[in-house]
Amino acid sequence: MKTKLITPNGIRVWQGYRSQQYQGNTQGFLEKLGQIFIPITMQLMSPMGLRMYYPALVPQAPDCRQIRLPDEIALVGYPSQQMYFDASRHTVAGRAYSSLHETVFNFSAGTTPASFSDFPIAYPGASEFQWKIPYYFSGEAIDWHGLYVGVLIWMWPDDALDNKTQVATALLDLCNQRITGNRNLFEIIAVLQEDYGILWFASDALSWPDSIIHFLGDRQCNIAMQAFHDIANISPLFSEDDDGLKVSVGQALDVRLST
Repeated sequence: MKTKLITPNGIRVWQGYRSQQYQGNTQGFLEKLGQIFIPITMQLMSPMGLRMYYPALVPQAPDCRQIRLPDEIALVGYPSQQMYFDASRHTVAGRAYSSLHETVFNFSAGTTPASFSDFPIAYPGASEFQWKIPYYFSGEAIDWHGLYVGVLIWMWPDDALDNKTQVATALLDLCNQRITGNRNLFEIIAVLQEDYGILWFASDALSWPDSIIHFLGDRQCNIAMQAFHDIANISPLFSEDDDGLKVSVGQALDVRLST
């Protein structure tokens, strides 16, 4: 029987930047994601262990600071890291799926940042904080599909440049406090870069964690996206008349395979 419970150390945190061929073609990029990439992720990888898939299409920063946000972010959950590696590297279908990424996303350092992913680790405290490392705060096995999942992505303000690490660790310390002090919060996963931050949370209440929202607002962070993931059911692999999904910028999805 497939377990619905996932521990956060089995959830891959993805940050994808569109490939060069889609730099000036947002519509083509969205069509590629909706008609092929997002559906095939669940269709192809579910039989090999994929249990949850939460992609989101990120609006780009409107200001002139030249901050490049990822075009797509996602939580990709497996029962264990080993199952993820076995599925993606040790099966033909998994290797085919991995190679599909290069038809949509950039992986070379240059003007466009390289796409990347990693598994989160337990937040070790401010003294061991590192940029780009995803952190989780509970570590418990939970059923994400039975909870509300929200995502936030923001840009740090210019005046935080001198103490950005201090601000970042203060936010993570707050997340650590909230996960133990808020009975509605079951998990938080956060990954912070020097230009921006991303935070997901799972809760049994359809509401935002006020203290975290207030923290970002008090420090004049520019919120680029704030959304709950909506359920999107897709057809099984090899279904006829399967148009995939119609996706748009600013959309957060909880992609599930129809039975």
